[in-house]
Amino acid sequence: MPNKVIFFSVDRLGDYLIRSNVIKQISDEYDYNEIVCSNINFKLISKQSFFNKVVEYNKYKNSKYEFLKKYFLKEYDAVISFDGKRISKLLLFFIKSKFKYIFIYEKKGFLNKIFFYINIFLFKIFKIQYSILLNKALIETGKIDNYPKKYKTLNKLFNNKSEDTYYIEQNSIDLKIKDDFILIHLDEKFDDILNNENNINEVFINFSKKSDKKIILTSYNNNSKYYKNFSIKKVNFSNLTEYTNNDKIIIIENIPLNYFFEYIKKSFISISCHAGMIVHPAVYYKKKCIDIIHYHEVNWVNCWATENKNYKRIYKSVDKKNFSINDILNEILILTKKY
Repeated sequence: MPNKVIFFSVDRLGDYLIRSNVIKQISDEYDYNEIVCSNINFKLISKQSFFNKVVEYNKYKNSKYEFLKKYFLKEYDAVISFDGKRISKLLLFFIKSKFKYIFIYEKKGFLNKIFFYINIFLFKIFKIQYSILLNKALIETGKIDNYPKKYKTLNKLFNNKSEDTYYIEQNSIDLKIKDDFILIHLDEKFDDILNNENNINEVFINFSKKSDKKIILTSYNNNSKYYKNFSIKKVNFSNLTEYTNNDKIIIIENIPLNYFFEYIKKSFISISCHAGMIVHPAVYYKKKCIDIIHYHEVNWVNCWATENKNYKRIYKSVDKKNFSINDILNEILILTKKY
């Protein structure tokens, strides 16, 4: 069995999740595996027991020089960079390894094209294998890509048999919650729907009255304008005992990630504006999920996840028509009744 492999996943939570099973399958082929990740996905990755070492890279706290020095001429049997970040590309050149692989983003614009082909030229000189991913700007011009399928091309190189997308280690936690609530995660992606909404509390309370299920709204360090206007009962997770009260609708703040996944597993349906911490775990756990997006984002979102019997979409806008939160919540009620 080969000895050491190192991965680079210095990006967001959803990015890691859609390649998590590929990483797990490759890790199983090595005696030692290490991953460099971001401060954003560190909490989840550090809970995955199959990693021998998890290193956090925070661009606001760690200098590139510090990491270049740390990994300069270190030896591994394989180096795989998934994130396309500058720090990962630099380290790919300085680490000693017989097998090097990178996923590089092709971007829109003349200068980006020049840098892209310079990178390709260097990869060929240094015998670095690569796959090309299209970035958001190119996808929005009508081009198509699918990131999980691209990551799975590594399966052929490592003779991996599993074609699953996700691998999440999660200890079961008893939340003492009935499995019949609607979970809605509120973040900055709700800004374009809610920031100009004057009767936000009334709309959500009416939604809870029309639904036969309890409503749990969640948020994490939310500083959005709309969120400050909520007068619905807010409880910080650290102060939450158990959800046995009579509140038909409640806001639970700052739920730790491992507990958050358990809320998704216990929910009747989970809803967000394409929050990675909602969509991908819901798909993994085969739970019902609704993604709220703009219609023009469909091709981009298809790069990450495609609609199926459990994963549905509702649109914030179609062409130039914008929908209110009341319109969206009514559409959610219709979909939940179909489930």
